[in-house]
Amino acid sequence: MKRCVLGGIGVGIVLVLPLILEHVVYYPLEVFTGTGFAVMLAVSLMLIVGQVGEISLGHAAFYGIGAYTGAILSLRYGWPPILSVGAGGVMGALFGYLIGAPVLRLKGYYLALATLGVGIAAQEFFRAAGPMTGGEVGLYDIPPVSLGPWAISSYVGNYYLVWAVALIFVVLTQRVCQSPFGQTLRAIHSDEWAAQSVGINVPRAKLQVFVLSSGMAGCAGALFAHCGFGTVSPADFGVGLSIRVITMVIIGGAFSVYGAVAGAVLLSLLPEVVRGVGSRGALELTRITHIQDIVFGVILVLFVILWPQGLVRGRRTEVSGASSG
Repeated sequence: MKRCVLGGIGVGIVLVLPLILEHVVYYPLEVFTGTGFAVMLAVSLMLIVGQVGEISLGHAAFYGIGAYTGAILSLRYGWPPILSVGAGGVMGALFGYLIGAPVLRLKGYYLALATLGVGIAAQEFFRAAGPMTGGEVGLYDIPPVSLGPWAISSYVGNYYLVWAVALIFVVLTQRVCQSPFGQTLRAIHSDEWAAQSVGINVPRAKLQVFVLSSGMAGCAGALFAHCGFGTVSPADFGVGLSIRVITMVIIGGAFSVYGAVAGAVLLSLLPEVVRGVGSRGALELTRITHIQDIVFGVILVLFVILWPQGLVRGRRTEVSGASSG
């Protein structure tokens, strides 16, 4: 009940925020729109990290695959942006299957290193495939999403669209976690051997959730291509993004969807707060960036030591409560 109330308050804040900021300055709306994308990435990665207990450092790769897919289809083949967003999700899921099938055979640090390599390789491909991706410069003049004759191109329109999709992601992820399939995933997290002993097909379940998570990231990336600044470049999809997203999940609470949301909001807005403090002190941009890194690192260490469960504690089930899907 308490979480429902907090969720309702959060939705209310999201709805009224543009009404407050629209007549003040547009920059905060850009920041909060970016926070919506962070929420999408965090809740999708939470399915892998929190439910299955695996570490993936290549989530930005699927985000980038979806973004470039959507941008290329809209720019060069004239697809309606709304269809390009869906295609980005499909492409993210497809690559999630192709990559997850061999990579998920690994465990622990080896899996983390393998997904890290995937993230690095994807970013280098975006740079090297110039005729397709625009190389280092990337793609630009990407058309906005249109609903019928109306193009959503304003700051406020993009804000509401992004947060509407983010809310869909949150609800979808929560439903997955509460389903028998979610119980199966948590059983695998608790003890893979015990899960196998009660008839759970562990490799299949891992691959299924990896494909779902990758597809969600790809859909978010395609939406970013059309609702961001109308441009995508390799710099948007580096390994640093994957690390930030997994940090959001850990700090917010890896076992909770709402924890992933809280971590995404906190770590998306924190740099802006630090930047504001630095600007009042008339610091140079490089010094402000250093301060952000220091504050970010200190907060991460404090959370790992003092709140290892994260901001929001989730629920884990034992194998006895799992479904044999």
